[in-house]
Amino acid sequence: MTPSLKIFKEESGFLKLFALFKQKYRSLGRVSGAVKLDGFSDEELLSVAGFMGVSPESLIDKGKVALADFERELALTPFREYSFVELLQEVLGETILTKREEDELTLKEEKKFLSSLAAEAPAAVWWWERLAEKPADSRWIWGLHKQDPIWLQEVLLIVSSALKSLPEKGEFIRLPVFAQKITGNPHSFDTNGVTGKLLLHALYVLSVSRGEWDGRTPQSSGEMNDLLGFHGLLKDDLWSFVTCRGFLAEDEKGIHPAWEGSVARGSVMNVPVRELLGLERIWPASGNEVWIVENSSVASALLDEVKDASIICTHGQLRTAGWLLLDYLVEEGCKLNYSGDLDPEGLMIADRIGLRYRDSVSFWRMDSDSYRKSLSQEDITSRIGKLDSLKCPELASIASALKDEGKAGYQEGLIEDLIRDMRG
Repeated sequence: MTPSLKIFKEESGFLKLFALFKQKYRSLGRVSGAVKLDGFSDEELLSVAGFMGVSPESLIDKGKVALADFERELALTPFREYSFVELLQEVLGETILTKREEDELTLKEEKKFLSSLAAEAPAAVWWWERLAEKPADSRWIWGLHKQDPIWLQEVLLIVSSALKSLPEKGEFIRLPVFAQKITGNPHSFDTNGVTGKLLLHALYVLSVSRGEWDGRTPQSSGEMNDLLGFHGLLKDDLWSFVTCRGFLAEDEKGIHPAWEGSVARGSVMNVPVRELLGLERIWPASGNEVWIVENSSVASALLDEVKDASIICTHGQLRTAGWLLLDYLVEEGCKLNYSGDLDPEGLMIADRIGLRYRDSVSFWRMDSDSYRKSLSQEDITSRIGKLDSLKCPELASIASALKDEGKAGYQEGLIEDLIRDMRG
């Protein structure tokens, strides 16, 4: 009959020793190595020494116990029916796996988890594949999986269902209304909650896969709002605005007086999403050509010099209002001319615009000759890798020039050329 393990479970020295044994065994994956006895009391050392068949003084001098030595002594005791690992498990009351075994089990569980998601929501396979790759942006999601995989699967399926109900291109819905429609709770997709963060992650992955996002995860509230807005979900319809001049607009009552007045006075408008959503049409006050620039100082110079041109300033990365305005103009069959800074970030913005509007947009002064004319001394070699994500073939030549030179080119060096182009 196997003797009682009470002696091990009630002796603090053995409990300490076994806890150290567990760590060492898990780390090495075998009964090997030794553990130090730092922090053991004299009474605890006496218990361990008695089991090991050595004097306390000898054990203190040695200062450690080898796992193999303990296993050897175990075979000489009434507890020899237990293997080393079985004894640890019985005394500590837990299943002990090596880190390798634990990793293999975790991997198996994760594969099963992803397979279940793919079976339940095959339309979101692009998201499940991203999670399987475990990029840095998904680590927090796998952290949730460790805590409660069943709950996480339920939430992920809610989000995947929401993805199938996103507004059509050019249509918008307020985020709380969308959440109410999908879950019955208007706060389900609040961006400070887990479900809202998962929705943002899914939209981010979707946008990156389509080449519509620059690869950087949204961090600020503004970036989150922009990502939501890009997919037709409005969290804040006042913060996002676009600057323009020379456009007319129409709502259900006819020509909008504010836009008409702006054209009559030659005034510049900062138009928020809230005002854009109430419109039915927007078009240039004169002609069919639209001039779009990234930089506000450049836009201001163009506004001064070409009074009758229809001009838009995006202030860098397009926000929801900018996309909405361009959507209206493309619906009217307008020709969009876009000019941005000739650096990796500027080309990524141009790439997103090109992918969204295809044949409706031309890249304006974003060629190799213009790049060399606008060349600065700013080194961009640390950011060159961003150019590898570009998908518009029209940007291949300028991207190659940037890689060769390793310097940024800026719109300010092209103002005279831009003005000349606009004047025809």
